[in-house]
Order: sequence, then C-alpha cells, then structure tokens
Amino acid sequence: MDEAELKEFIDSNNEVEIYYKYLIGQDVWYFQRDGGEFSANYDEFKKFISTKLDVPFNNISIVGSAKTKYSFSPKKKFKEFDDRSDFDLIIVSNDLYKKIWSAYREISQQSYLQGFQWKCANIFNGFVSIKDSDQTYGNDVLQDWQRKVRTFKADLQLKFKIYHEINYRIYSDWESVQDYHVRGIAKLKGEINNEIN
Repeated sequence: MDEAELKEFIDSNNEVEIYYKYLIGQDVWYFQRDGGEFSANYDEFKKFISTKLDVPFNNISIVGSAKTKYSFSPKKKFKEFDDRSDFDLIIVSNDLYKKIWSAYREISQQSYLQGFQWKCANIFNGFVSIKDSDQTYGNDVLQDWQRKVRTFKADLQLKFKIYHEINYRIYSDWESVQDYHVRGIAKLKGEINNEIN
C-alpha cells in the first residue's frame, strides 16, 4: 500500500478500525520487505522478545513506521521508515511499567532526571519509553534493564536484521495502548482532512 492509498484508508475508516488493521495486526512492513514468511518471522521475533524479557508473547507488538512503512505521528507527515528511524516496540507489562516508573520517580527526587517533561507526559499516557542508548542514571532497575537488552542486541541484528535503535514502549495495560494510538490516529485523520479540504 502506498502513501495515497493509506491516506485514503485512514480518511474513510474510523480510528479503532485503523488501530486494529495497522497497529495491532500481524502485517509488519519491516518483515515483508524481503518477502518470505513474514508472518512466521514476526511470530519468531515475538517469541524471541518474550523469552528474553519474560513477557507474554501476546503482550508484544511492533508499531510505528517499522510496522506500516509510514509514520502515523501527525508531526512526521507520513515519513517513511529509513536508516535513522527508531524501531518502536510495545511491551505490555504492568509490573515492568511500575518498576521503571518508580525508578524514574526515585531519580527525580534525588537528582536531575534527563527528559523529565516527556517522561512525565508518557506516564500520563500509561507508558514509559526506553531506548537502547538511554543513560542508566545510576539506578539499579534501569541499569538491569539496559544490561538485559544489550545482551541480545547482536542477536536481533543477526537473526532478524534489526540494525535500528529500539524504542521500548512499556505500557501498563492494553487499554492505555489503544487510548494513546486512537488519539494519535484521530489527529492524523484531522491533518488528512485539512489536506483534502
């Protein structure tokens, strides 16, 4: 599907339908690029992440431009996935969300928490976001997380050809995932509507 067809689909369908089709479904553009068994590759990827992070298989999803080829962020105006793009991965784990939220809270009470404003905005949206390259800030929970994800970064490159920085979005629950993305899709639909009219 090219950009024009995608815009047409977004313009003519409601936000929840778009969310299910493009953000939660099994079709992942990143794994379709080379052909082959892309659905099986996505399943293998989810099994791999599930094992490495001890998170249930069904609580893992790729989103963003790695999923659709085009960014759904209203600010990015359907920017295509490229070498500078992050690989956005949803992990739904209330336990992990609470641990990292508490770690951020502890750091902010003792010293400076880098990216305080956007971290707070994310927490109000029911998730925390950690990239491969984020600093660990000297907190045990965050250092353990970074050590864990670094142990399998090379495997992600070798097994799945994922050479991009991974942005782990850890959500408290699936309701927060849907709320956040449906609101983003509503904004995107508004932008498309403004373009058309």
